[in-house]
Amino acid sequence: MEFPFPYYRDAGQLPGPLPDQNEIEQETKTISRDSVFGARIVLIRDTYVVKYGSHVNENEGHALLFIEKELRIPAPRLYAMYRHQNDVYIVMEYMPGISLGSAWPLLTTTNKDSIARELRCIFDQIRSLPSRGFYGSLNRGPVPHRYFYSREKDPHITGPFETAEEFAKAIALRSNSMWTESNTRSFLSDYLGRHLPRALGNYPAVFTHGDLWRENIMVKKVVSSVTNEDVYEVAALIDWETAGWYPSYWEYAHIFPLLQWTDDWPEYVERVIDPLPLEGAMMRIVFSDLEF
Repeated sequence: MEFPFPYYRDAGQLPGPLPDQNEIEQETKTISRDSVFGARIVLIRDTYVVKYGSHVNENEGHALLFIEKELRIPAPRLYAMYRHQNDVYIVMEYMPGISLGSAWPLLTTTNKDSIARELRCIFDQIRSLPSRGFYGSLNRGPVPHRYFYSREKDPHITGPFETAEEFAKAIALRSNSMWTESNTRSFLSDYLGRHLPRALGNYPAVFTHGDLWRENIMVKKVVSSVTNEDVYEVAALIDWETAGWYPSYWEYAHIFPLLQWTDDWPEYVERVIDPLPLEGAMMRIVFSDLEF
């Protein structure tokens, strides 16, 4: 699938005129997301969400186009994507709701179970897509995650990769590169170099959201047709900037080090995606090394 850049949806498919630069930059109604670094997100006319900034890249727009073509899951539609000066601008559909993180303390067990089932159906559908035979971004570019950043653009670190073993080796190389830059030897980095490719080197590439935490799941309140009571249902999955083709363990193992264990959310994560505790433990070691 070819991903155009810049991209503009046909005017007949828009909910109204696209916002111009002045309207975007003068908009004061912002959407705050702790997960977004180096980006500003504004809501315009209660119709468009515009995300832009120095760390915004076209992979998120490509992901939305890919999802619209290949899947039937709740995600924003992409209306436009372009570069202005040094920043990428992504103009998306506004999908009203609140984050699952905000709603979670308000939910009954029954409603949590229902949302978990909805999310399981969504991720089962995502997982059903056939592999494209590589590990990387939607346009077969570098892996769109900070663990694969290389100032020198070393393809052995950035990808894309042909095998899961190369993918895991790249994480170890990234660790080694970081410690070398600080003129320090890390024995933990040495450990990752010896063992990570073997421990995580045999997993197929699957389409992956890449940042499954509650703030990236939007829910909305509806009235149950059965009980006539207010309940919540999934409105959208958002923040697809790190989406791509990853080893099948990534969706679970990547968020495992970030689980807080202060409520029952980790238990429900296991209902949404199959738990991989050993892989999660390995990624916790990676996290302790790369997030210092």
